Amino acid sequence: MDFATFASVYKSYLHKILAIILLGVFAINTIPREFIHEFSGHHDTVDVVHQHDGATISEHHRHCDFLQIGIEPYEPFVAYYIAPVQKVIWVFYPLSIPETTHTAYYNLTPRAPPIVVA
Repeated sequence: MDFATFASVYKSYLHKILAIILLGVFAINTIPREFIHEFSGHHDTVDVVHQHDGATISEHHRHCDFLQIGIEPYEPFVAYYIAPVQKVIWVFYPLSIPETTHTAYYNLTPRAPPIVVA
């Protein structure tokens, strides 16, 4: 097998692996956390509310930290920047065109470029 064929197969193999990784990242980020938590095998503690006066003692509360992982909500950051201002005076001088002289050639042939016939 020559190098070009080997590189082509290797490149195709890497593309497949990268596609599977990207698909996994996409799936994990789009599936709701609560759905993934259902397959974890444990349940969070549900606190029982007792309606009576005084302190209440209950069992140890267990809450999965996986549900707390997520992207923080977007909060726009506002910053004001006041640019320093300096007055600029523009001075435009009139365009100077150099003088040209006009010379009439009477003995020119009727073709381009013009050639003086002697």
